Amino acid sequence: MPTILTEQMVLDAGRVADLLYQSFTSVLQLPNVKGRRAATLATELGVGRMTCQRITKLAKRPVEAAPGPTLLVDLPGVSGLHQFLEALARHGTPQAELADALAAVEAFAAFLRSINLSQTAFASALLLHDAGTDPQRLRERRSRLFDASSAVTGQSADVTISMMAIRPNQHEHFNFEQIAVRGYAGMRASGSAMPIRLPINMAYSDYRKVTGDEAAREPQQLIESFCTTPLPSIDTRVIKEQHLAHLVNPEHIPTGEPFDCFATQHNQWSITDPGPHKAIWLYVDYPTRHCTFDLYLHHTMAQHNVVSADCHLWGTSLLAPPEDLWMTRFADPVEFTRLGTGTEGAASAAYARHQALSQHMFTHHGWTADEFVGFRCEMELPVWRSGLCLILEGVSPSS
Repeated sequence: MPTILTEQMVLDAGRVADLLYQSFTSVLQLPNVKGRRAATLATELGVGRMTCQRITKLAKRPVEAAPGPTLLVDLPGVSGLHQFLEALARHGTPQAELADALAAVEAFAAFLRSINLSQTAFASALLLHDAGTDPQRLRERRSRLFDASSAVTGQSADVTISMMAIRPNQHEHFNFEQIAVRGYAGMRASGSAMPIRLPINMAYSDYRKVTGDEAAREPQQLIESFCTTPLPSIDTRVIKEQHLAHLVNPEHIPTGEPFDCFATQHNQWSITDPGPHKAIWLYVDYPTRHCTFDLYLHHTMAQHNVVSADCHLWGTSLLAPPEDLWMTRFADPVEFTRLGTGTEGAASAAYARHQALSQHMFTHHGWTADEFVGFRCEMELPVWRSGLCLILEGVSPSS
């Protein structure tokens, strides 16, 4: 069975690696070692040529770069390091000049004993650890998943975007208003692909889904100035007599050609008791290279809520209480940003017109952007069928 390294083990390995690096680079500066090739040292000291090669490579490492745990794999083992130092001592190097290196080798041996692994077994365990924690490797895995899911579904987007603004309202029939924009940039679909839907974001109040009875949603309107021409059309379907489904119909767009499609909507919510925990979810319906989810809260709401972000496996467990959500949380972190007041900080490298789209949302509905505080949750290559979540935790006025 493979050995799983803990973070503490990796930290300890890094400290031992630093000791070995500092002490052996000093040894390589000794008069009877400095400037000599590995083959020469092997002949003069009577030590294996491979052992000398692995040690002299330390001199070629960038001085400013931390050696890291992989140095324990690159260097010879404890026995080989001892042989090298003992050979130097036999050929006249004072013991005092080798003391730090000898202590570092003993620390190396003690570390391997503490984790009960040989150097070879440690190398395998470190490789396993890096495969599961290195951000670039995790990105490569998500990239392969994106390619596979795009091929299976016949659909993909360069960017999935959802943005919304929420403000309180003292109207007799509703107490919150929401304006929203939802859409895709660089969407592609094959002829046999499933319909492309412009879904609404799901909202939860104290882990209870806000139902259709509490949310009066107006039909989505295509934002023509942000859509590709010829314009895709939006078909409206009624599901279960209460849910409007807005489907993008790319009938005028050649199969597989990328197109942009964005729509906006105005909603009215009547939620009797919002509760201290509120969450709004963006489901990754289609494979996408980048996902951006922006939430603008009216300043009267922003000052009473702490906003955070998360990413979970999409399923019925999204209704679970917080003590259960840890079972569905993805390890890959989402990037959470406070955008500040208004839309000046809304630009995104993923979509060149993101800030303009944000301002259009406010202008189109006649809302003043500077009355709102923005928050952003985004992720590169999110896992298909996952859910990005912006969480609002109520705080008391005194806290």
